[in-house]
Amino acid sequence: MTTITIPELQLAPTSAHDAVSLRRRRSAQRDPLTEVIETRRQHALQVAAVSTGIASVTLAASAAVVLTLTV
Repeated sequence: MTTITIPELQLAPTSAHDAVSLRRRRSAQRDPLTEVIETRRQHALQVAAVSTGIASVTLAASAAVVLTLTV
């Protein structure tokens, strides 16, 4: 009977080099459709971030005007 100890199981990369090489290997094997989906997701996140920023600045400016008028 063979026992397996924890050091024999490599569940995660043990060094930064291993992690980067795994990531590069995975990205090289990606489907082109995955790239399109990732690009769309990044674009949606950028639009959401800009929209949130504009809304927060508008809200702060409106609050400043209201506070100025009431004081």
